[in-house]
Amino acid sequence: MSESTPSLANEPDAPDGSLGVTAFSSPGVPAAIKQAVHLMSPGKRRLLIAASAVQVSLGLLDLLGIALIGLVAAIAVSGISKAGSTGQIPSWAQSILDAIGLGGLSISQLSVIIALAAVVILVLKTVLSAFMSRRITYFLAHRQADLSTQLAREFLRRPLADVLRWTTSEATYALNNGASAATISLLGSAIMIASESFLFLIVGVSLLIYDPVLTITAAVFFGIIVLFLHRILGSWSARNAQVMTDTSINTLTAVSEALSTYRETMVLNRRDLYVTRYEGLVGTAATTGAANAFILEVPKYVLEAALYLGVLVLGIVQFLTKDWAAAASTVAVFLAAGSRVIPAMLRLQGAGITIRNAAVQAQPTFFMADFLEERRSSDPSHDGPRMTSARIRDHILTGFPDFEATIEVHDVSLTYADATEPAVANASFVAPEGTSVALVGSTGAGKSTLADIVLGVLVPGQGQVLISGVTPREAIERWPGAITYVPQAVALVAGTVRENVALGLPSEDIDDELVWEALRRAHLADFLIENREGLDTFVGERGFRLSGGQRQRLGIARALYTRPKLLVLDEATSALDAETEQAIIDTLQELEGEVTTLTVAHRLATIRMADQIIYLKDGHVVAKGNFDEVRAQVQDFDRQASLLGL
Repeated sequence: MSESTPSLANEPDAPDGSLGVTAFSSPGVPAAIKQAVHLMSPGKRRLLIAASAVQVSLGLLDLLGIALIGLVAAIAVSGISKAGSTGQIPSWAQSILDAIGLGGLSISQLSVIIALAAVVILVLKTVLSAFMSRRITYFLAHRQADLSTQLAREFLRRPLADVLRWTTSEATYALNNGASAATISLLGSAIMIASESFLFLIVGVSLLIYDPVLTITAAVFFGIIVLFLHRILGSWSARNAQVMTDTSINTLTAVSEALSTYRETMVLNRRDLYVTRYEGLVGTAATTGAANAFILEVPKYVLEAALYLGVLVLGIVQFLTKDWAAAASTVAVFLAAGSRVIPAMLRLQGAGITIRNAAVQAQPTFFMADFLEERRSSDPSHDGPRMTSARIRDHILTGFPDFEATIEVHDVSLTYADATEPAVANASFVAPEGTSVALVGSTGAGKSTLADIVLGVLVPGQGQVLISGVTPREAIERWPGAITYVPQAVALVAGTVRENVALGLPSEDIDDELVWEALRRAHLADFLIENREGLDTFVGERGFRLSGGQRQRLGIARALYTRPKLLVLDEATSALDAETEQAIIDTLQELEGEVTTLTVAHRLATIRMADQIIYLKDGHVVAKGNFDEVRAQVQDFDRQASLLGL
């Protein structure tokens, strides 16, 4: 634009020149889980709860398998005793066997059957648990996609004032990494914690009934170890999570800045400074990532060592104080329980670390969701059906027959959040269909701001703008392509000329005839035919293969592709040579009567023939009329025209 829009990133809630995303502090894991669940639709929440309940209930199979292993040990040891002397199956074991109809079988038969049943049940639990984990992970992955899409759609529908509150890096992180942390990492870990906690509960209660003293001793022993690991590793991991969040955003920022300012940094010989900055960021990220990987491994080694030590002590005590059958049964039960509980404890420890990390990493996404919800309630944007390329193509082919290219601006004012004076104050004008309007004035007069208000990019604090009798945003939704815009600095995509002219449309919906027509009107067709590969000419990211004037003409062709009825140009010819500029002016004059044009311009020659000139000063409309009438009303304008010989 000819005048920069004041950044809204320096508001009180935006320290450090942004929204302060990287300075978030986590409100806690329970609050983060609640926020993540709140972002799902009611139907998806119910599915998640049902899947979680199934996953949690699988712990009952572990309990049954552990009990069967204890029973096998008791039976096997009694068989060994019977072979050597007068041993028999313990009464409690015989009662269980009688209850399930196996009391009449031999000890060898019982041992084989029950051992086989225990293995089948434990393997079945493992298979079912893996299956449910896969289903839940895929479910959460789709919820991440839904969340990212929903937030992106709402975010891109907000007025420019809201969008500018976010840096590109912050928005990219919130829509991608943060959304993943809020769903897959946070909710997935929460489900795992619930599942493993239930397993601990039922196994612990069962063992407590079986042997209270031994169970309490084991619980205290492992509880102290887990608590120690949680306190030490948890705080370390939380610090790493904040570093990773900050580093991810800052790395995106550094790369974006280096690429967008490449020419300046090369000429100033500052490229190595960006490399040094990038080197520091990726070094920090690598170190932090390695630390996180090590943190997740530490509990495995500590708990495995604790299990081996605990089993050794347990076996010595049991075989010294009890008969062999009871001792073997107790050791088998606790060993089986340990073989299931220790891996669960490792998963629980890992999930605890992951969920604390995710609670921090998801904060930018939660902040964006809250931000959009607040804006939606205070300033609801038009939320029509999703736009499709087919709808756009149909509108272009029909020529917008029910669209009337009139502009009505009624007493609009806008003050930026970080400003004390209005950028536009009480501006009013009417542009009938097929006429040309020019906005002129010195730098900072409010020309581009007023143009953005007309386009619906900015929402005025007061007043109203109507295009074809409706608000600009409603007009854009109802007649896609009827209104187009050419900025001072055209943004190009890394694709072909065809893809740049038909911006965003899939290849099957691009009309090459319309592309060539737009290129001819923008005076770029001959160059492409003679010197390049026509519509398949690769532009390159940010248009590096084209000159500045060619990029600008490509932007004009993009605006003309849809055969618009209302065309807004913001210093659109400022980068062109005099001959090409005059050719574009001639093209616009050819559209006179068919297309309504609103032009922001400094060069008076480009707007001399405009039907209506609006002169702004300090955001106020101080003069309106044709070229000669405005000269008579504004001394500065008359002086500029005289200097140019107009």
